[in-house]
Amino acid sequence: MKVASNRILTDPYSAGMAIHSILLVDDDPSVLETVQLMLERSGYAVSAASGGREALRKLKHETVDLVITDLLMPDMDGIELINVLHKGYAGLPVVAMSGGRQLSADTYLMIARGFHVDFLLRKPFTCGQLLEAIAAAEARSANSVPSRAVS
Repeated sequence: MKVASNRILTDPYSAGMAIHSILLVDDDPSVLETVQLMLERSGYAVSAASGGREALRKLKHETVDLVITDLLMPDMDGIELINVLHKGYAGLPVVAMSGGRQLSADTYLMIARGFHVDFLLRKPFTCGQLLEAIAAAEARSANSVPSRAVS
């Protein structure tokens, strides 16, 4: 059994464990604050990171049940982060979110679909859509259901 940081790399999420703790990653402080507040009010423990590199540093010391990440960030984009998570944190569910910039949000989310994302969220989204994404990621980790998007 290989150990990386504090994680055992034998797909600890394949049993479909309930999601209690979330690592939220976004470079926009207002999005980070708003989504963190939504999650905490919904009963989740949330750790926030302002970019992909910070998220990876946090994962060396924290155990989380889910990562919710923006796709467009300056220090390490979400696709790169998702790829690292898939390789180093086997089975850790990931929700990707994007509001788009030069391309539409749908384009970025379609790209993310090919990178082992459990759910896709288009910004802006409601608290209900966020909770639906978490529930779907939880179900997918238990059942290996294909990813889908929320409009």
